[in-house]
Formats: sequence, structure tokens, C-alpha cells
Amino acid sequence: MSEPDPQELGAEVVSGVLSSGGDDTQEMTKAKYTNLCRELNMDHQTEKEGYQMYYEVSQRCSMEGESLHWLCCALYAACRRSNTPTVIGQDAVVRGNCVSLNNLLRCCQMSIYDFKTKIKQWCDMANLPQEFVNEIEVLDRKFSITFTLYKRFRTIFDKIFTCPPNEKKHSKYISLHTNYAHGKCSYIKLDDMCWRLFLCAKNQKPSTTVDLVTSFNLMICCIDLIYNNVLAEKRTDLINSKFEGLPSNWTELDYRQQQHCILAHFCDMTDEARAMKATTFREIMASFFQASTVYGNKDSMLGLLTKENFERNLKSLNVSYEQYVLSVGEFDERILSAYDAGDHTGLNDQALRPPVTPLTRKQDLPAQTALPGDKFEPVLNATNNVKQLTAFGPLTEPTEFVKQAGEEVIAKLLTIIGDIKQKFLAKYPSPEAKSRFRLAKSFYFYLLDQILKAEIRNKPDVENKRLLVQKISLDIFNITLMGCCVELVLEAYKTELKFPWVLDCFSISPFEFQKIIEIVVRHGSHGCLNRSLIKHLNSIEETCLERLAWSRDSAVWDIFASAGQPLPSSYDVNQDRTAGALQIFLRKVYLLGWLRIQKLCSELGLCEPDRIWHIFEHAITHETDLMKDRHLDQNIMCAIYIYIRVKRMEDPKFSDIMRAYRNQPQAVNSVYREVLIGINDDGEPKVKDIIYFYNNKYVPMIRKFAIDHLNVTPDVSGCRIRTSDLLLSPHPKERAAQPKKVTQNHSLYVTQMPKNEIQQSPNQMVYRFYHSPAKDLQLMNEKVRGGKRMLSFGDEQPAFLETKRAKRDLPTVPAEGGVVRRSGGEHET
Repeated sequence: MSEPDPQELGAEVVSGVLSSGGDDTQEMTKAKYTNLCRELNMDHQTEKEGYQMYYEVSQRCSMEGESLHWLCCALYAACRRSNTPTVIGQDAVVRGNCVSLNNLLRCCQMSIYDFKTKIKQWCDMANLPQEFVNEIEVLDRKFSITFTLYKRFRTIFDKIFTCPPNEKKHSKYISLHTNYAHGKCSYIKLDDMCWRLFLCAKNQKPSTTVDLVTSFNLMICCIDLIYNNVLAEKRTDLINSKFEGLPSNWTELDYRQQQHCILAHFCDMTDEARAMKATTFREIMASFFQASTVYGNKDSMLGLLTKENFERNLKSLNVSYEQYVLSVGEFDERILSAYDAGDHTGLNDQALRPPVTPLTRKQDLPAQTALPGDKFEPVLNATNNVKQLTAFGPLTEPTEFVKQAGEEVIAKLLTIIGDIKQKFLAKYPSPEAKSRFRLAKSFYFYLLDQILKAEIRNKPDVENKRLLVQKISLDIFNITLMGCCVELVLEAYKTELKFPWVLDCFSISPFEFQKIIEIVVRHGSHGCLNRSLIKHLNSIEETCLERLAWSRDSAVWDIFASAGQPLPSSYDVNQDRTAGALQIFLRKVYLLGWLRIQKLCSELGLCEPDRIWHIFEHAITHETDLMKDRHLDQNIMCAIYIYIRVKRMEDPKFSDIMRAYRNQPQAVNSVYREVLIGINDDGEPKVKDIIYFYNNKYVPMIRKFAIDHLNVTPDVSGCRIRTSDLLLSPHPKERAAQPKKVTQNHSLYVTQMPKNEIQQSPNQMVYRFYHSPAKDLQLMNEKVRGGKRMLSFGDEQPAFLETKRAKRDLPTVPAEGGVVRRSGGEHET
């Protein structure tokens, strides 16, 4: 096999996901744009800037799809650059030029989904400022949250209210443009008013209602208020008589309305919702009454639906919301009330989606909780996450066990926590900040107790107090642990503060932060952290390992410099029993790289992932600077492609690798669109796409090793041996799944058992599914539950089980304080 020439290893030049567009000529495109601007009554300056932006991008990028959609993105970006004077004051302006985004999309015949997809690509192609990119991310997230809430709104509203027989329940677009001459409140208008009240309320205090859980509580407060107003007006025709929360005498003629709270019927966190109703929601409504946004009795908040107030309240809420939407350039979320969320699948895609499952530590995730219809319910998931953490709310100080370290050590610990709190409150100016930190601190005290108890169990020869003092005195340990607890609270509430915000807030190095995550998962996975939160921790650990820890200002480079080159290989770090911080970090990096290489090779049909792994490992150990300010996945994709070129394979192409990469849970398009090439004279990073990086940076540094490694030469015995095999370490192996605790009340665990393995243990009890009699299972249940029968069925097998009888036996070996083993693998959801 002859050695490839350098040019043979080069990658084809592609334009990422963009390719040649339609057949529009420049004149046709300009005519489309001009007609669009006339229809929108666009001002001349914004029109000019929008087309100039489109023209410049079209000269360097070919855009696939409808040109009008790209013109829409250019025009929206130009609109957001401008400011419009208002009548509030001489110098008062609002951001944007008051062009409705929904109107822009309607004129361009563009769906919300297409806009959200293309505007993100446009930000990359037009090199728009980071401030604008952040605005788009907020726009995307806020709409996803609102749509998620609207789906719950529909369910709850229809449980409480009903459409009278003489009204049509649908055709809701009419309400956006209706004549407000009729004073009586109809079902459709009641629906509209309730939804608009919520939209205006959440925008009244955006710093308070930015997370999913708080926004849901606010929405329930709005529904609760409208419900009480309907009862006060004795509109029994609008009330669903099957609603369980109705007062017993609500249909009687002499019924006198009293405030009747229904929060408990729909909120899992009733206390938090009631607190919002008594404080934040009342403040919002007081401001509405004062500004004449709504009319009625400001003390009781009733009278909103009377004949003299209803129509003007609906109209006023619409006007107030329209002013807000035009000033901030967001989607007009009133449009949601025009759709039936159960039928409109296009919009259903806009709801918050379940968290992705990272590739690492999948085997240690708790079992998936069964949901009705196997559907992910974002609000329920978020409230369950918060409830998991609020269970530790009573812990307001270190436990008695931790206090054994002594008053001086505890005083220092509390000082550190106080400093962290001040940093958090300064960076998170929200009325909810104190309660969020209080919750994080309670969980911190719990984890600190668990971690220190485990340390003492693992080091029985060390005096307890000495070990406690040693651990608690480590400032970085306490800061990273507290930071991890804050991150969990922010994630549980689904706030807009996304990782790595917490690292910036507390000045934590990503290299230091990744150390604490596995410890938190280990001690938090037994009952206090659910599957969703553990997934999140695994995901942010991968973010540290793949990107953040490799930034040029990371502490890891000083450690590398001290260790010298080459860095320890996968074999070195997996065999080292006395592994330090560097070895543990590299062990995690190698495993993460191997799992991703395996998955990509599987999708691409490449049968030698080990060969690619060795190229990747060489880049880490010998050409470490290839990772500086770059992403692990960039080096993985390049390792795959140089393997393909050295082996002189026709396929897959680099574009195929990028396409397969987009199927990975952590994939983002910026990984292959923006790769560091160097630093400009002004100190700013110079970035190009991954093809440029591969051709100009990666190949010159890896070419020789890749050729030597993949070169096949016969030895004297005639066997084909790769000479580099003798020098290479095997790929990492994923740690076996840890036993999972079945119940918190007993030392009973379940672990996966290799096939054909039957272990014996003293006093064992075995139950073989579909073979053993029911009494054997009953005895096991009585052993575990102390005599209480868990499962109830007779010796006879139901018919449907007979038809699905398993072909294999599933031996289980439980014992007191023992293990239940199950043969076969687990299905990951």
C-alpha cells in the first residue's frame, strides 16, 4: 500500500448545510424584497440595511430553499437594529421599528418553526453580534415555554369551563379582530381574556416569570381569578359542572361568592403557588388597575366580567399586549389561542422537549418514570424536579455530624457560603433569588453530610474529626459543591440562566467543576436526584470535558506543562491505581471520545473504530494544542476523516460525517461552523469552518502518525501486522453498571447479570418468571416488605401472559442485604 500524497488527504470544500438555492435571479429577489417592504410599510433606512445585509451574505454563501425566507431573516435583523421614538418623553425610544414579527412571517408565508431554524443559521452567515444571537436564543426559549404552558392551559381551562350549547367552541381567530360591541362574556372571549391576562401578567414582571415553574404558577393564578369572576357573575352556563373544585352550593340562587381557591387542584407545589397569588400576582393586578389596563374592584379583583367592564377589559389587554410585542420584537403569542394544540402537530414541535441522554454513565441512570401515554410533560417534569430538591428545605444549617469538625471550621464554612450568596444575588437580580439560593444551600448541607460520611467509611483508619476538618477546609471543594447545587436549582425551575452561567457567577474553573459532578451524582442518585436532574449533571460534565476545560485560560494547561509531553495514554490512566487529577480528567476525556467515536462509526458504517480511536488518542497525547480553544468533537470528526482518506475510501464524505454528528445528543452546528484557526493582531479569535481546520491545521500535524498507524506491511511469517500496534493502548472500557437500590427502606439492589451466569449465595431465594409458582414471589415480597404482600395474582397465568410466554429464564438471586440480578441488557429511553 503506497503512502498517500499530502493532497490526497485533503477534505472536499463544502458549505456546511447550505447549498445552492433556487432559480431566482438577483432582479427577481430584489423585486420580492421590495414588494415585501411595501406590504409591511417598511421605512426606507431599514429596507436599505436589510437588503444590503442579504446581498453581502449571498456573495459568500449559497442559500438553499425559498429566497423570501432568507430575506425575512435579513429584514428582521435590520428591524431589530433600529430604534423608534415614543410619546413617553423627548428622548424615549423603543427597540425595533414596531414591525410585528407575526406580520412579517405572514407576509413571507413562513412558519414559526422555519423562522426559528433559519434565523439561527442567518446569525452564523451574517456574523451578527453576540447580543443579537442571545436575543434569538431568548426569543426561542420564551416561545417554547409559552407554548408548553398553553398546552396545559387548554387542558385546565376545559376542565373548569364549558362552552354553552348555543355557542361555537372553535373559530377562535375571530376574537383577535372582533367588534367589541357586545357586552356579554362568551366562552370564546372568556378563553381569550384568560390567556391574554396571563400574557400581560408574565410580561409585567419578566424578571420574576422567566422560568417554567414560576410561569406555570402565574398562569394558574390567572385562571383562578377568572374562575372566581365567573362564579361572582353567576355564569353557570360557562362552568363545567363536572369540575371537582366547585363549591357545593354554587348553583343556588342565594349563593354568595367568596374567594374560592382552586390552585390545589392543578399545582403540585401548592404552597409556592399560593405565595405567588398573595404577593407577586396581587402586585401585578394592582398595577393593572392603576394603569387602567383592567377595570373592576381593585380590592376583591372581581367585576372583571360585568357587562360594563368585560369588553373594555378584553380590548385593553389586547392593546397592552400589542404594544409590548411591537416594542420587543417577539412572537405574538395570542396566535396560540387560534389553534387546537392537540391537533396542530406543527406547533406541537415548538414545546419544550425532554432532556437528551448523554452517552456517559447511561447505565447508572434511575429507571424511567412511567407517564400516561409515554409522553414527556415538561411542566410535570419541572415541578417534580423542584419537589425533589424542596424535600431538603428544612436543612438550614450543617448537620450535627458535620458540626463535629468544630466551631472554627464551621464558622469558616458559613463565611464561604455567605460570600457565594452575595455573588449570586448580585448576578441574579430577581425577587426569587433568595428563595432559590436558600433551596440550593439546603441541598448543599445534605450532600456535604453524605459525602463526608462516605469519606469516613472509606478511610476507617483516619480520625473522624481530622478527616472532617481536612475536607471542609478545602475552599474549592465547598465552592464547587455549592455551585453544583445552585446549578441544579436553576435547572429544576427551568430558568433562563443556562450552564456555564454558574461558573462565571462564582469564578469556578471548568476543570475544577468537572471533579465535583461525579461525586454529586454518586451521592445524589439514591432517592434525592431523579433521572432528569442526573441527565443534566452528566450533560454539563460532558460540556466541561469536551470544550470548557480546553480553553486557553484553563488551569488544565498548567497541569499539562508540569506533566510534560506526551500526556498519559488511555492505558496509563486506566492502569494507574494512584491516579491524580490529571489522570482522572484524561480518563473521562478518553471514555467520552471513545463513546462518541463508536456511535459515529456505527452510523457511518465504519468497521474499525479502534483505528480511529488511536488517531484521536495520539492527537490528545502528542499534539495537545489541537484541543486548545477547540472542541473534542472537532478532533473526533477530523480523526474519522483522515482515516477515510488514508484508507482511500470513496465514502463517507466529510458532509456525511457532519450529518451523522448532528444525530448525537450533544451536537450543535457551531462545532463544525466555527473552529479556531488562530488569533488576529487585535487579539480576537479567527475562526473558519471545520474543513479549513482539517486541511490547514489538523492534517499537517497528524498526517505522519495516521499513515504509519494505518500502513499495513507483511512480516517475515507472512502475517499482516501493523507496526504501530505494539505501541498503542486499547480503547477505554465503560465501567459496569452499579447496583441500583430497589427501595430506600431495605438494602436490596438490582444489578445486570452476564448471560448464562447463575450465582449462588447463602439463604438465596430464586423466582423464575413464567416458571416459578406465585407463592415463591409472595415469599420474596414478604421478605422485602416485612410481611406485606406487594403483588396480587393467583397461581393460574392470565391468558395474555400465556400467549407471550418468554423463551428464556430470568434468574434472580435476592438475599437479605443482597442483590437481585437480571440477565440481559436494559432498554434505554
